[in-house]
Amino acid sequence: MARRIAEQTKEWIIEAFIDLLKIKSFEEIKTTEICKKAQVSRNTFYRKFNSKNDIVEKIADNLITNYISQIQSKSPEKFQDLITIVFQFGRDNFEILKTLSDSNLLSIVLKKLNSLGPKLYQSVELPWHTFNSDDSIKIMMNFFIGGFWNILTDWIANPSKYSIDELAEKTTAALENVIMFI
Repeated sequence: MARRIAEQTKEWIIEAFIDLLKIKSFEEIKTTEICKKAQVSRNTFYRKFNSKNDIVEKIADNLITNYISQIQSKSPEKFQDLITIVFQFGRDNFEILKTLSDSNLLSIVLKKLNSLGPKLYQSVELPWHTFNSDDSIKIMMNFFIGGFWNILTDWIANPSKYSIDELAEKTTAALENVIMFI
């Protein structure tokens, strides 16, 4: 019960921070404002987080955990299915990703994704995961994380340009075209 309350308190703080981030820059947000909006004391805030940066790190952790869970639960058999899952994840988390993007904080999520690349590779069993070498895994994950990330962040900036399905189709077509020349 106490653990559930502690997690709920963290969620209130995160939600308050995100709400403030929609109307203020990261630099302008004060801890006291977060506390007031979350209806928690400063002592409670500092028991859960050391700083605003810690909140962003926790948001990044939550996004990555949810992303891995989606891939694990859907177990894509084809790479095209993974592409669709990636972009559906972007659509499902559009509001928070857009807020982080508008605040120039999305790079924190990318940095964390890049650092976890090899772990992500090993945490999800997919048919094309055939590399054994740590170097090969790192290179492959950097390539795909970077590519997907750039496409996704471009879509976040211009969501009306393509539907998620169109984005997945165009990405698949681009990869198929490149593969023909390898």
